[in-house]
Amino acid sequence: MNPSNNSSRKDKGMALLMALFLTLLAGLLVTPILDRAVFHHNDAFREQRYITALHLAEAGIEDGIWHLSYDKEDEWTGWDVSNDEVYEKNRSTFYDTSGNAVGEFEIEILNPIPLGTQIDIGPLGSALPFPIISNSEPTIIATAGIPDIETVGSEVRVIEVEAKARTVFSLGLFSDEDLELGGTTVVDSFDSRDGFYGVGGNIYSNGDAGSNHDILLNGTPIIDGDASAGGSVVLVGNNAEITGEVEGGMTKIDLPPVNTLVDAAKLENDNADIPQAVKSNGQLVDAFNPSTGELNVVSGATLTLPGGTQDNPKVYYLSSSNLGGNSNLIVDGHVVIFTDGNLDWNGGTVVNNGGSGPPERLMIYSSGTLDTDITINGGAGYAGVIYAPDAHITLTGGGDIYGAAVGGKVDVSGNGEFHYDEALGDVGLIAFFEVNEWNEKPRPWETASTSETSPTWQ
Repeated sequence: MNPSNNSSRKDKGMALLMALFLTLLAGLLVTPILDRAVFHHNDAFREQRYITALHLAEAGIEDGIWHLSYDKEDEWTGWDVSNDEVYEKNRSTFYDTSGNAVGEFEIEILNPIPLGTQIDIGPLGSALPFPIISNSEPTIIATAGIPDIETVGSEVRVIEVEAKARTVFSLGLFSDEDLELGGTTVVDSFDSRDGFYGVGGNIYSNGDAGSNHDILLNGTPIIDGDASAGGSVVLVGNNAEITGEVEGGMTKIDLPPVNTLVDAAKLENDNADIPQAVKSNGQLVDAFNPSTGELNVVSGATLTLPGGTQDNPKVYYLSSSNLGGNSNLIVDGHVVIFTDGNLDWNGGTVVNNGGSGPPERLMIYSSGTLDTDITINGGAGYAGVIYAPDAHITLTGGGDIYGAAVGGKVDVSGNGEFHYDEALGDVGLIAFFEVNEWNEKPRPWETASTSETSPTWQ
């Protein structure tokens, strides 16, 4: 026997055994590798469905906030609003742009009705609640499932959001059309709950200015706060100063109308309580004309307008008003004025509760149009709030104006200062809602003890 042939056969045998061993080893490894590949594929698929369900739940939250903020006609299409304590949008299927079903979602809004102190005006009574203090904080819960909410294996996410109402006076200095600041105007903020402006450091940098169109700054005005515009923020001559953020192209804010409230105040008000004015020589003169609704205070005269309490303020309707030169309008207590005409208070002085009253004690609501003028002189320190979503507001003079002004168009001229009162954030008509706290909640079949701790952001 040839030794070389035996060696060759041994080598071939060893090679065959090695090949069989490697084949067996590969077979043993393929299974876990395939299992791992399948696991990663399924994990990626679940992650994709998780993200989709989360986005769908967040879309449900946005839907709830939109209806709370902007469904002014109370249509709430697709919602069950028969229960004042909870509004529900029943389970609905979400489709993509191709018409394919993506998943399901349902929404609940707990405590949707604004809370707080309200007064009723007009012949409709409680059908027209007018909020003086609005502290509405509804809770929105959105549940979404991919491919649905109930099927075993579906990816289900639950988001709970605490929303907070923002009133029209939380906007500070705001114009639906262009907002124009001129001269050496200064815009900053204070908090009347902490006392007088400037006392004990009661001066803050939250004098925000906003517009649904452009903000135009002429001269050397200073905005000690943020400037946000639906259009652009224009600094003419580059001599203006903005200490906070400057943003253009912002989403438009829909200002709620007050026509219904003004019409109601025409029919039921406290106009009969308006007294005569007193001239400097003690002579009494008429200031209010009950047949026309006009309030005119002649030059040099003083009119004291009776007020009520915060829970029960005096409500007046004025078709127009004029303050003559060196005249005085003294507000005594809480007063709400509704108007649809011109208010020319440039010639006189408005005194709010002896000069110590916070702005919320004098509220002006106007349903006038852009050709309706509301002119306020801050020469002696005007303190009050003005909401005229379609009218033209002009703030003039070289003094201080305290409060908030929201109008169809707002112009601030002269060398005065506008001090926004941060206490007004919960006062007046609700403008919109925003997210205050966001939580991802356990899925329906999980318990607090078995689910992971969900994140919370404020």
